[in-house]
Amino acid sequence: MIVREIVDAYALVHPDGVERWTIVTRTPDGSLWPYLIPTITFENLAVEYGLDPENIDELLRIALLQFHAPDPWQRPDVETDPAARKGYVRHGLPVRLDNSDSTAQAREAHLERIAYTEQHIARFVMPKPGVKRTMPTLQQVGGRVESATVEIDAAERLAALKATYRPNYMRMVETRKRLQAELGRDV
Repeated sequence: MIVREIVDAYALVHPDGVERWTIVTRTPDGSLWPYLIPTITFENLAVEYGLDPENIDELLRIALLQFHAPDPWQRPDVETDPAARKGYVRHGLPVRLDNSDSTAQAREAHLERIAYTEQHIARFVMPKPGVKRTMPTLQQVGGRVESATVEIDAAERLAALKATYRPNYMRMVETRKRLQAELGRDV
């Protein structure tokens, strides 16, 4: 089981213009492991699976776990794949957004994969409020970059980051229309 403790969180705008959240985690051996999540991921999850676009805690949890979820494009082994045993197979392939009969069916199958991932593959430990950790960082001093350490309250930084999230409902409507055209069914 992969266990990652969230130790920092911040937003950045990539040179491609896409805003991304960086969720920095610490592995049990002490090394840092960052996850970069384009913020549009949260809206896409809400549209694709009929999830609450305002529930950033759940959307973030799913987005992080998706990095470790079993690949739904691979053929499941009915003997060993729990999702396959529970009937989330259609035409020999796992139920996905593109081959499901409905958003509800796709959501149920996807959330089953996420639950399996959280139970057997990866777990994220949320930061405890008020706990400060010293983190290595780089700072620009004059014309040069120097290494430094800073104290970070990861719970505070994660809460501040989540407070900035506002779903763009107009963009979600456009995404829904595009998906309905591609899938040939309501989303």
